[in-house]
Amino acid sequence: MSEKSAALTDTLLKQDEILSGLLDITLRQREALKEGRLSDLQNLMSEMRHSSVRAQAIETKRGRAAAEVAFELGCDAVVSEIARRLGGDESAAMEEAAKKLMETVKRLKMEMSIFSRLMDEAKTLNEMMIAEWRRLGSKATGIPTGVFDTMI
Repeated sequence: MSEKSAALTDTLLKQDEILSGLLDITLRQREALKEGRLSDLQNLMSEMRHSSVRAQAIETKRGRAAAEVAFELGCDAVVSEIARRLGGDESAAMEEAAKKLMETVKRLKMEMSIFSRLMDEAKTLNEMMIAEWRRLGSKATGIPTGVFDTMI
């Protein structure tokens, strides 16, 4: 049993590592947005897509590993239940890895929420600026918005 439970613990730690990378990318995206570095933001979006694929793959692996251990222990594939049935050092290591992962997930959700709100605010500001630019342009030329004067 220790081989499969050790694999689950290792997978939890690897998942934390990957999600910590996503957290780092999210923080860099927020800074790039705040500073108006659009080319950096595009590169970070590409990094985010790549890391998200890795995160999905490790989530699938974690689910399989938890299911295997849970099946052998005769319990649900929930880390707290698995750890309770294992006991000893295996249990402590698994619980610590799960705790670390949950803290990272919590931070990542918070940062992604902040970034999402900033993106919404930036979109709204851009829409307001475009509308004002069009309004000012039509006043200056006397041409209604969206219409071109073809008489010269």
